[in-house]
Amino acid sequence: MGERVDVVVVGAGLSGLCAARKLRGEGASVVVVEARDRVGGRIQTERVGQGTFDLGSQWIGPDHKRMLALVDELGLKTFPTFVEGKKVLEVDGKVSAYKRTIASMSVPNLIQMTGAMSYLKRVRQRVSPNAPMSAEGADALDGETLETWRARFVKSAKINGVMDAATRTIFGAEPRDLSALYFLMHINAGGGLLNLTEAKGGAQEQRCAAGAQAIALALADGLGDALVLGAPVRKLVQTRDGVDAVSDERTLGGRHAIVAIPPPLAGRIQYEPSVSVARDQLTQRFAMGAVVKVLITYERAFWRDAGFSGEVVSSDGPLSIAYDNTSHDDMQPALVGFVVGSQARQWSTQPLADRQRRVIGKLAHYFGDEAKSFQEYRELDWGAETWTRGGPAGGLPPGVLTHSFAHIRKPEGRIHWAGTESATEWIGYMEGAVQSGERAADEVLRRL
Repeated sequence: MGERVDVVVVGAGLSGLCAARKLRGEGASVVVVEARDRVGGRIQTERVGQGTFDLGSQWIGPDHKRMLALVDELGLKTFPTFVEGKKVLEVDGKVSAYKRTIASMSVPNLIQMTGAMSYLKRVRQRVSPNAPMSAEGADALDGETLETWRARFVKSAKINGVMDAATRTIFGAEPRDLSALYFLMHINAGGGLLNLTEAKGGAQEQRCAAGAQAIALALADGLGDALVLGAPVRKLVQTRDGVDAVSDERTLGGRHAIVAIPPPLAGRIQYEPSVSVARDQLTQRFAMGAVVKVLITYERAFWRDAGFSGEVVSSDGPLSIAYDNTSHDDMQPALVGFVVGSQARQWSTQPLADRQRRVIGKLAHYFGDEAKSFQEYRELDWGAETWTRGGPAGGLPPGVLTHSFAHIRKPEGRIHWAGTESATEWIGYMEGAVQSGERAADEVLRRL
């Protein structure tokens, strides 16, 4: 097996790489072992046409202080998402264009929307991401779905449609799939529902000019033999003085281990001795969201010329949300959108030509027939990715959070947990991944 290092990190996504970076900075010896043949995890950057684009995680918001500091420290640059012009809202086949934060609607709907958002803010602020099970009324909120809970204070079909689209985009899940308490915890970790969906001033405000994978590659630079790719960890064996990470062809030993992969995948690892029942049940019930990211490139940004920002919210689909995704130098105009939730689960079963026709047809419906004259059409179904199995993050159905969520960050002996699902800020974003990796590293450093 060779000499034992201080820490074995399982997973070379942003969380695992940031954990390794912090550990090495404090003088600890580290080895990072990754199932894929690349670093980045849920980050994947590709060259398409004349631009560099992300088919996985990509956005950095103004409140993502760790990511902004990291990008600056690594010598990388960000640029703003294009937001000038009209947005598009589609609910039940009706399309409207608007420029304000909230779409134009009837006075009764506006009153209800204002009241619903105000109520949602009050309730979610009581649900701390650090200890959501301690919130007032936690058992009741965790005992029902978001769909049934929301139905008591949102009666408008239009408002429900908007909220459904937002929920699907954030979680890759339907409102009927999620615990109301989990929903409230998650959106509170990101500063609210609007903050999680908006581009201007929100979580989608900035992108990395070189692509998000440049961040992962820079973090991995210098690891050398301490980075092991193409080696999925099948078993973690705790001994009296350490943890052995067993892959198909080799075993790597550390005094401690950090598991920095999505909870459902962490649950597939065999643990000796077994992890606690609560931890096991948590990972068994955690479900990755269903998301297909779609990129369409064009010769020119015709939607801008027509006075549109490129931003779309739709309850009908197939794209629940879309944004202008033009390259940082404006050399490659592009739109990006997401097929999520129940539609995403069926998406890959349909012929590519049919999928493409549906997406392009909707874009033409929103922005005009020029949308049909695209250059390239790319999809990435994250549910089909063996070492991710969905995205943007995992979620919980009713009845799990209050029972076992306390174990999302609780060490099991010498094994510690990271990954964006275990963050207390910006769950599902790169910011959450960084926070979780640094938190896990701090836990281990206190024990070395």
